[in-house]
Order: sequence, then C-alpha cells, then structure tokens
Amino acid sequence: MAHVRERGGKFTITASLGYDETGKQVRKYTTFTPPPNVTPGKALKLANEYAVMWEDKIRGYVALDENRTFRELVEWFFDTVGPVSLKENIMIDDRDIVNTYLMPTLGREKLKNITPQMLDTLFRNLLLNGKVKQLYRFRDTDVLKDVKKTELSRQTGVSRRLIYHCIAGNRMSLDNAKKIAAYLGRDFDSIFINGVESRELAPSSVSRIRRCLSAIFAAAVRKEIMRRNPVSNTERIKRGHSAESFLDEQQAGALLTALDEQNDFQFKAMITTLLFTGMRGGELCGMKWDALDMDKGVIYIRATLAYNRGNKTRGKEKYTLQTPKTKRSERYVMIPASLIELLTEQRNRQQEKKAVFGSDWIERGTVFCTVNGDYYSEQYLNTKFKKLARKIGLPDDVHIHSLRHTTASLLINGGVAPKLVSEQMGHASTAITQDLYSHIFESSKVKAMQVLELSLLPQ
Repeated sequence: MAHVRERGGKFTITASLGYDETGKQVRKYTTFTPPPNVTPGKALKLANEYAVMWEDKIRGYVALDENRTFRELVEWFFDTVGPVSLKENIMIDDRDIVNTYLMPTLGREKLKNITPQMLDTLFRNLLLNGKVKQLYRFRDTDVLKDVKKTELSRQTGVSRRLIYHCIAGNRMSLDNAKKIAAYLGRDFDSIFINGVESRELAPSSVSRIRRCLSAIFAAAVRKEIMRRNPVSNTERIKRGHSAESFLDEQQAGALLTALDEQNDFQFKAMITTLLFTGMRGGELCGMKWDALDMDKGVIYIRATLAYNRGNKTRGKEKYTLQTPKTKRSERYVMIPASLIELLTEQRNRQQEKKAVFGSDWIERGTVFCTVNGDYYSEQYLNTKFKKLARKIGLPDDVHIHSLRHTTASLLINGGVAPKLVSEQMGHASTAITQDLYSHIFESSKVKAMQVLELSLLPQ
C-alpha cells in the first residue's frame, strides 16, 4: 500500500513497486493537494483515496522508469537484452548505428519526452543530411600495386580486410587514410579523395536505423520500462528499387565465359554457384560438404559465415558460422548437372590440397576455403569479383550480391512463379520478393503481353 505523508498542506505519496533488473528498489512518487477549506481529517481521507487510485493506475508498470535517459536505456539494452537476442556481429553493427546516428540527438533525452513527432524529424534529417562521417577512397588503387598488404596492415594497424575492401573501390575513415598515407610517405591529397559525394543517407540505411531503434524501445516495453514504443507511430521510410544492381542475360553469359578463362578454379566454382543458386555471399562461404547431396542435386543452406568485428582483440575466432539471416533463409535449392560436375571437381582438388598440407590443414569442412583449409572471406571474394567485373566491362556498381539479384531477375523473366522465386531466395515472404523486384515483375508482364499478341495476332 502507498505511504501518505502530509507536508505543508500537501500530501506526498510514495509507492514501492518491487525491484528493477539490478536489484534496486523501484519507488514512484506523486503529490496530492486537497481542495481548499476542508478539515485536516477530510484532507487526509481524500489523500488516501487518491493514493489508492494512483497506485492501481501505475501498478501494471512495475519497473516503469521513463525518467531514464535514452543513453541509459541503450546501455541497459546492450548489456542485458542484446547478448541473448542478437547475433554478435549484428549487435556490434547496431551499437555502431546507435552511437553514430541516434546518440547525438537522443542521448540526453528522457524516455518520456521522446515522441513519434520527434523521431519523424530525426529520420527526415537523416535522409537529407545523414552522413556524419567523412570517408575517403583511393584516387588510384595502383598506388598499392607493389605494396605488401600484410606488412602495410601490420605497420599501420589497418586491417587487411579493410585494405582489400578499399582496393575494391570502397571507403575508409580519415584516421585510417592518414595512416596509410604516412606509411607510403605520400601527400594525403595526392592519393585520397573525399568519398562523400552526397550527405544524404539512403532510404534503406534510414530504415535500418529505424528498425534498430524500434527493437530497443520494444524491449523496454516488454520489460515494462516504457508504456509504448514511439517508433510504432512514425512514418515508414519508402525504399526505392533502382539501386539494386544486377546483370542481364548477355552480361551473365559474358561473366561465365570470362570465368572459363580464369586460372583460379575455386573462384570460378564460387561465382558460378552464386549465379545458379541465388545464395548470399556469407551462405556460400559458410556452406559445408555435408550440406550437399550430389546424388539428388540439392544444396541445403543451413549456415552463413559471419566476420566477428569485435573479436579480434579478445582472442576469439575471426569468423564464425551462424544460422542464416531469417528462418525462411534455411532452405534447399536444386542445382543442375553442370554445377554438380563443377562441385565434384572442387572436392577432388580440395582433397589433393589436404594431402599436401597434412597435419597443417585447418579442417573447417567448408566447400570453399583458403589454400590451407581456413574460412574463405566473403569480402575477399567480392574484391576478386569486382576486379574481374571491371576487366570485362561490367557496370561499376556490381558486386557479389548483384549475382543474387541476377538470379532472381532471370527466374522472374523466365516465368517462374513468385512463390518459387521467394523460396529459392530465402525471403521471409512472397511479399518481400514482389516488393524488392517489382520493377522486374513489371517488365516481365510486358513480355507476357507481347507473347500473347504474337500468338493471337500473328504477322
């Protein structure tokens, strides 16, 4: 029962609502001012009645603490909820998103003051002016042509993964760019160019920020820290589809021809597998031999290879196998005889390498691996692919994920039903497939109309 105490004609009411997740007792306070010209006894009676109603009102929110700041809520979320509900690499990404895009605006705000209108303004500002980091790319990647990447990484502290990432045309922070320029003994502006051409954030990026924020507030509502999730009533971010790059039939054919001319058999097998299956890059690099049924021509997609950005300094594995992106991502795909033949040859070549390395072979059991059997990096695969793509004149914006979009577009244009395309791609629902590839479905409808016209009205 709430405690009522009279102070200077007003009543202070205190309710004890148990304990929070840290073991600290949770107390709520309010005040009651009685009407004028009532006797002290009547005032106390009214105060007790008010205390009963007020306590009943708040009793459903045992741990309600909307006076916390957003910063305090974030610390609670990543300390208690994140480790048990998020994959480690996702939690690292989400932490970075919060610190970069949300904390500057919301960090000091009390939870009770965060409204849907405030968040709509925040998301709109991110769309218009969201790039808060100055990033840089090489003017010409040939500057590293004769540089040993391992030594460059060791001397500068810039990871080899990031170095290859930037050789492929991507960007790095100002701090890392300065380290590389100093190591090379070159003037900074002579080898780097500001990579931020526009300060607008892509709608897909703002959608990711919105989902991350919503997950934090939803957890607070579940734990009765907040009454409502303010993200729920914000406007959804409209996403465009033009940015999704993919190859047409002629370009895909040119790629397969170029792969036949490559000396790297495993690289050829990896890119071909991506084209024929629509797998994600992480799913390909994490695919194990026991997930293949060569007799039936089936690949069972059960895992994805994740790069653990936060584990390098904690003595853990650099890469780990995780469950796929969503439950529907755990699926199987049928593969043609030509791909079975290619994968059979890959297995034979891998066995030969294992025999050469002997006890030095790192047994991961993956279909594709480094020269000594370790995990094969998705980023390194992307770097090699972009180099080949430039060589044969494919569009500048293609990457290995473009092969996934290529598979989907070829299936759609081939008349495959949306449900089967969705199952092949491992989307959570057919609606996602139709939304992502609506522009391709539209062009496919035009082709269908032309086929009908030629059939019904032959020239």
